[in-house]
Amino acid sequence: MSLKLLDEDIKNNKLQHVYFFFGDDLFELERYVEKIKKTYNNLELGVNFFQLDKSNIDSLLDICTSVSFFGEEKLVIVKDTKLKFNIEQLSELKNTKSTVVIIEPEVDKRTSEYKKITKLATCVEFSELKIKDAAVYVRKVLNGYKIQVSEEVALYMVEVCTPNKQLLINEFRKIVAYLKEGDTLTKDIIDKICVRTLDAKIFDVIDNIIAKKKDVAFKELDDLIQAKTYIGVISSVIYKQLKQLYQIKLLEEKSRAENRKVDIAQTLGINPFVYSKLAKIKDMYSVGKLEELLLEFAQYDLNSKIGLDDAVLGLKRIIALM
Repeated sequence: MSLKLLDEDIKNNKLQHVYFFFGDDLFELERYVEKIKKTYNNLELGVNFFQLDKSNIDSLLDICTSVSFFGEEKLVIVKDTKLKFNIEQLSELKNTKSTVVIIEPEVDKRTSEYKKITKLATCVEFSELKIKDAAVYVRKVLNGYKIQVSEEVALYMVEVCTPNKQLLINEFRKIVAYLKEGDTLTKDIIDKICVRTLDAKIFDVIDNIIAKKKDVAFKELDDLIQAKTYIGVISSVIYKQLKQLYQIKLLEEKSRAENRKVDIAQTLGINPFVYSKLAKIKDMYSVGKLEELLLEFAQYDLNSKIGLDDAVLGLKRIIALM
């Protein structure tokens, strides 16, 4: 079901018996839960409003079929069950005046539980905004506070911070408190006051490695470790970027040999922001050098896991070779 159709259900006060809300855009998901709540004139917890989870989900049918002080109309919010309950009972709710909203941020669409619930509930997926859509959202919100934001800066903010609406709101608060009406948001201001994602911070390390500022790269690496960032996460991100760089080089060579144009980012499934960063440095490494570094990483990964190499010192040794 699209959000447009869901809005029509809410606007016309014609709610379905069972909704299944899932997806990683929790901000939008919770916003629609609140919209549904507002369609009720009066909600009283435990009377005509219930919140269930895996500990009391067995009471769902009894709650929906009983008559309360406010009549038969009830709203039931179900969370954190992992869909591990008797899903078939949802078919019996069509004979009640209850609306049940089942919420699962993460769901495996391959499971039998997911397939069952899609047949018995009105499903709405709340997906995190794509990078470009999130940048439009950034400009719209900040322009509302009379803060100027270019398309380039809005895109940069989403790329180094997050496309997640809920997390972006925290950054908006900082920006609005820092700037005055009529001011312009810049990349420097974003770097100064906003929280950068872990990937963005690790990219800073990679950028300084490429710029031959390895002393700065080592300092940033130490800062990440002191902030209790697991060294395995840092090394895996750096390895992933090297592997993607290697794949880009190979695909470029193949496309040249075949004399055809290829959308490399789309073909390899690389985030456009990541690809733009890698495209700037791809000519600094030969295929042979990248193969050498990837082999070093494979050996480092094995040695650090069996205790033959210190994870931090081993990673710094590879950085020194880059």
